[in-house]
Amino acid sequence: MSWLERHPTLHRVLLILYYVAVILALIAIYGRGDFRTPPFVYQGF
Repeated sequence: MSWLERHPTLHRVLLILYYVAVILALIAIYGRGDFRTPPFVYQGF
């Protein structure tokens, strides 16, 4: 039995913190309203 299975509340808190971090990172990246793709996506094949 792993330590996460012994502490389900801690597991839930860590999961919530992970999702909040992902959402904050997306807001930091796209919060400026710049929804253009990076230039390396279109390399003119």
